[in-house]
Amino acid sequence: MLTLRQIAAFRAVMISGSMVRAADMMCVTQPAISRLIRNLEDELDFALFKRGKGGLQPTNEALALHVEVEQSYIGLDKIARTARQIRLKPSGQLRIAATTAMSLGFLPGVVNEFARSHPDTSVTLHSYTSPTTVENVCNRHYDLGLSMLPINNEGVETGPVRHVRCVCILPPGDPLAARDVVRVEDFRDRPFISLANTSSTRHKIDAIFEAANVPRKIVIESSSSVSVCSFVELGMGVSIIEPFTAQQFSAHGGIARAFEPEIDFSFATVQPAGIEKSPLLSEFMETLDAAIAPHLIAQ
Repeated sequence: MLTLRQIAAFRAVMISGSMVRAADMMCVTQPAISRLIRNLEDELDFALFKRGKGGLQPTNEALALHVEVEQSYIGLDKIARTARQIRLKPSGQLRIAATTAMSLGFLPGVVNEFARSHPDTSVTLHSYTSPTTVENVCNRHYDLGLSMLPINNEGVETGPVRHVRCVCILPPGDPLAARDVVRVEDFRDRPFISLANTSSTRHKIDAIFEAANVPRKIVIESSSSVSVCSFVELGMGVSIIEPFTAQQFSAHGGIARAFEPEIDFSFATVQPAGIEKSPLLSEFMETLDAAIAPHLIAQ
């Protein structure tokens, strides 16, 4: 059977290029390194090194094995870093998962606001689909998740549902920019950049236009509201998206306006079930709630 000592000796030889330097790295004698490599070759039943004019040369088999060994050591290094963070800052780390729409534009601003009063806190923010976000939180890979509805998982605790209004976004110079509120009739026969039909928001938008009997020219579909904003900015059409990405669109010179009738964008926070909320997470939630408040629809 392979041993960790054998693998460590193999890695040291691959990194250093010689048995002598590998021995120095591991604080052992050169014969000890040679013996470990020889035993490893016996277990593997193939040669790892050969001697050439330039010194010790790894075989093709050794090169392939080294790739896997390095992957394992990267994992070990990550575990070691996490352990050090836990030891030095037991409550100084937050892991957050969220939908792409919220993690690309809105949440970085929330994290930035939170970091001003928590400069020593390490924050991880990753984006996933809503089902994957909930699954990762259930498996305790993250401390907090933001997911669209519905949320069907008994392994998470779901916070209150937040309701916000979708808004319309317009290309530069669009005549509708002169209005405070854009209505469904204003989009009649306009080129429209649509969310993909896998999005629940897309279905809500389609239902509004069908009910009003207002046709649109759907010229492009995208699964990302960030991409939708890019197409609108290029003048390829108008669109309707959630307010968080639209806020970033406006901050960079885009045009966003209120839209009627109201289109609801619902989401909720999730946490691993059975885990008490840490003071740090509670403080982050306060920052998050303050950022969400201006967008909320009164229920």
